[in-house]
Amino acid sequence: MTTEQDYYATHEALRLAAKRTGAKLRKVSLYEQIHGISEDHIVERIVGAVTPATRVVALTWVHSSTGLKLPLRRIADALEEINAVREDGARVLLCVDGVHGFGIEDVTLSDLGCDFLMAGCHKWVFGPRGTGVVAGTPRGWAAVLPTIPSFIDSDSWKAWATGTELEGPSTAARMTPGGYKAFEHLWALSNAFEFHQTIGKSRVAERTHELVRHLMGGLNTMKHVTVHTPRSDRLSAGIVSFDIAGLSPGTVVNRLRERYIIGSVAPYAVPHVRLTPSIVNTPEEIETVLREIRAIES
Repeated sequence: MTTEQDYYATHEALRLAAKRTGAKLRKVSLYEQIHGISEDHIVERIVGAVTPATRVVALTWVHSSTGLKLPLRRIADALEEINAVREDGARVLLCVDGVHGFGIEDVTLSDLGCDFLMAGCHKWVFGPRGTGVVAGTPRGWAAVLPTIPSFIDSDSWKAWATGTELEGPSTAARMTPGGYKAFEHLWALSNAFEFHQTIGKSRVAERTHELVRHLMGGLNTMKHVTVHTPRSDRLSAGIVSFDIAGLSPGTVVNRLRERYIIGSVAPYAVPHVRLTPSIVNTPEEIETVLREIRAIES
């Protein structure tokens, strides 16, 4: 089960997995109108759609279309109440695309409560392209099997050398694929993590949300702008999504780039303009962005 508001990669990965395995895929809508959305509403929509046949709930932590951040801890706790009365093999796994929260929020995997968190590291962590992480819980790893041989799991090598079957549940090492990689990218990634740890996760989160509040506060005063991202820190992270009356998102992005401001268009059926304040930005830059958006008219 996933939501209608999730991203192409999630939808297609699940569709292909269902086609390959015979599983059934369902999509539920999180909302009809995002304005006025609440944590209670999101949790009720997701948990209310779980059926006795549901084995996986796949969600996106922060939506790249609207900037909506899901209350993962509350969703995980509600799913755990369902799992408490189920047999081990029938329990629901919570799998999360976390790329737009990873490197922003001051939380750990256990804080979120999901079984798997997957994230690329080239966005908010500022690592090289082609790098990412898959973090899982023991329950999560035990429920899956690798499809690509690992080069770092000694038990896998031993089983191959002796012609025996691997024993015990899957582990992170068994799920780490071997083969040739862009190792210079992997080696550089440690510097990206060290950069964040040196600053401190709490300071990164505080600064990012401060800049986002600054940007959204200014945009919400403009009559020709419609902001789609919830203003609450609990329901947003680093993406600010909006439209300008009378102009397509692509036109707005092009006009901003003429002013040396980098934005993007959300790659969805209903596109919006996106700006993404981060720790590399300053309040003065946010003011510059707001001044230029005030000057854009259809």
